[in-house]
This record gives sequence, C-alpha cells and structure tokens, in this order.
Amino acid sequence: MQTPEPTYHILALDDHPMVLEGITHLLSATPPYHVEGTTSSKELFALLEGGNQFDLFILDLELPDANGFEALKTIRQQCPNAAILIYTMHEEPWILARLARLSIQGVVSKNCPVGTLVEAISVIRQGDTYYNEAFLRQLELLSEEKPSDKMASSPAFQLSEREQQVLQCISEGMTTSEIADRLFLSTNTIGTYRHRLMKKFNAHNVIQLISKGRKYLDT
Repeated sequence: MQTPEPTYHILALDDHPMVLEGITHLLSATPPYHVEGTTSSKELFALLEGGNQFDLFILDLELPDANGFEALKTIRQQCPNAAILIYTMHEEPWILARLARLSIQGVVSKNCPVGTLVEAISVIRQGDTYYNEAFLRQLELLSEEKPSDKMASSPAFQLSEREQQVLQCISEGMTTSEIADRLFLSTNTIGTYRHRLMKKFNAHNVIQLISKGRKYLDT
C-alpha cells in the first residue's frame, strides 16, 4: 500500500477576492495541497502570530493595508523555512530588480496562463526555483544595461542542486536519456531542466550552454 504524500500547506495572500477564490479553488483540487487564503496583511500577521505554519506563501505585492515587501520581510522572520512565490501584475524593471535580490523561490506574472502558477508551485515543492520567462528576460536586459550590478548573483540566476546536476551531466556530453537514467528522472523532466538552464544562461544552443555552464561550475 502506497504511503500518502504529506499535506503541503499553502497560504495565498491577494487583495482581490475573486483572484484569491480562483487560486484556492484551483489548488485545493490538487492533492496533497491544503490552501488557505487571506486578503490583507493584518490577517496574515494574525495567522503567523497564532503559530500557524505553512510550506509555501503565494504573495501579491499590491496589498490594501501594507507594502508587499514589508509582508514578505515579516514572513521571512516568522517562517524562515517556508517558500515564497510572488504572484503579481507588476513587471516594471525597478520592481523586478528589487525582487531579484530577495530570498524568494519564484515569481509568476498574473499575465501568464493559470497553468504557469500550478507549474511553479510543483517545481518549488520539489526544492527548485521558478521564475517565468518574461521575468528572466527582463533581468537579462537589466544585467546588460548595468554590467556592474550584482544581478548575476541574484536568486533568479542561482541554480538548484538538481539544476547543477543536470548542468554537470550536459557539460559531460550526456544525452537526455543518459541524464534521466543517472538521476532516476523521466526524459520529460530532464527536458524541462534543460530548457530552464538555457533560459537562465541565455544560451541559444547546447554549445553555448556548455561553454557558459562550465564557467559557472568552475567558480
């Protein structure tokens, strides 16, 4: 008999009740997620002070009673081991640059299809980070405009342990099937990691990825 997966506790914070209802309805239908929702930072802080623990916070930056960045700071203090996923309409360069320097696990734009949010949560739950493609493209542009900036050291460009393993295998010249066999993962999963690495390194082909990836692995 297969052991059931432990419940994954999620708290979604969004000031739009309809958006919040959509998030909770969508995720509650996906075991083992248990989702709670709140529309204000005041309710959030009350939950945290009450000792409630969550594995993941889905946080909007636009809140009626507090700055989203302030709420994020409080979450980090109260729940240092929890993952934080920013779900926002904001795509302004200065906002993205600030997010890039924060200790968060991902960013998803509300302009993305709803499936992107589900995918992001699944990836974060596995211990990886998730930044939608538009966010990464903007960071690349910011990095090009400000070469002295420490954008390359931002969490968005840091590789998870699994991404490093896949990158190492690619640098050794292994095929997708060979990597899947070594890491005990499906070829589809390896393909996803490969695509993500190409985006993070702004590589247009495998040769560029290997070249840029080796510099990363050698540091």
